[in-house]
Amino acid sequence: MKQKRSDEGHLSDLSLVSMEVRSDSDCASGPTRSVCFGGIFLEVWNLLVRRSTRAGAFGVLILGLGAGGMLTERTKAADRYSEADDLYGALRTQPHTRLSVGGGEIDVVFADGAPGLDRGRVFDWINASARAVTTYFGRFPVRHVGLLVVAGDGSRIGSGTTYGFDGSAIHIVVGRSADAPVFQNDWILVHEMTHLALPTVPHKSDWLLEGNATYVEPIARAQAGQLDAADVWRWSLEGMPKGLPRPGDEGLDYTPTWGRTYWGGAMFWLLADIRIHQRTENRLGVQDALRAINRASGGNTARWTVDRVAATGDRATGTDVLTALYSEMKGTPVPMDLDAVFEKLGVAERDGKTVFDEHAPLAAIRRSITEPHAAIAAPVSSGEH
Repeated sequence: MKQKRSDEGHLSDLSLVSMEVRSDSDCASGPTRSVCFGGIFLEVWNLLVRRSTRAGAFGVLILGLGAGGMLTERTKAADRYSEADDLYGALRTQPHTRLSVGGGEIDVVFADGAPGLDRGRVFDWINASARAVTTYFGRFPVRHVGLLVVAGDGSRIGSGTTYGFDGSAIHIVVGRSADAPVFQNDWILVHEMTHLALPTVPHKSDWLLEGNATYVEPIARAQAGQLDAADVWRWSLEGMPKGLPRPGDEGLDYTPTWGRTYWGGAMFWLLADIRIHQRTENRLGVQDALRAINRASGGNTARWTVDRVAATGDRATGTDVLTALYSEMKGTPVPMDLDAVFEKLGVAERDGKTVFDEHAPLAAIRRSITEPHAAIAAPVSSGEH
């Protein structure tokens, strides 16, 4: 993610810290991202950002999963647009095609023409990703976003970056040889579009945003009819344990490791979802809280405290779940019996397959979380500009 900020809520004169995620071993192809997650490491570098050139800058979230060497592809292809000023410059000056969905507009720019990319497949992929987040949030999360598509070598979807300090913007690398199944199985663009929905929070709580995108992305795709519920829960079963506190860990605000940031954050949102459903007799869930937060904030160009995020979501559900859970988990490494949680939800993995127990105590809640919602009409291009 990652932007270093001062305690006063302003960008410090130090550095913008970005994290790239890549595999340290060969990853299996296809949608089984847990294979890649199992062997990743973080490569951190600093980009000098001074207050004089980017006053009040905030809102940078970076995800790069490099299956099969995709990080190298990103480095080669995206150097020209690796800095925010170059990204925003390209979005302002290069030709774009405008897509409309759920009350929002997506200006798609193919960086330098992105030679070699199949634009039809790219637009279909963007449309499907936009429909997923629109289904989940009830509308597209922001009124306008610029999406820079950079052509890379190879056959994978590469790293993604979401910005919010000079208007909402997304940068993503796409391999020229990516085929239809690669686009159909991709989750990275939905993850990045999910980042558009919530306001930026203080740096120490970046886990709240990364965990939210990790938790919401597969659910959004399931609700839009793009993913089976079994896959949603399989990823949770395999991924959530990576977010459990280890010896020496502190609370989520003070343990910025990869596992705690992404999967520890996702665990926060899963528990919040279950508790809200329980408190409201399965009428409401964390989705209702997130929709309210998105509408009140306007998305990732806003800057809020976590307390404000939690209070806004709690008002929407008539509970104190988010406030209480944040207080519980922010400073203390809370042990959790995930096996018991999944058992109550009625979900397990046996012989490599996800199986459901429809008689489990929380089975109805599990179904409510992923049940399909009405499809949103496909975005319509208004042509190039």
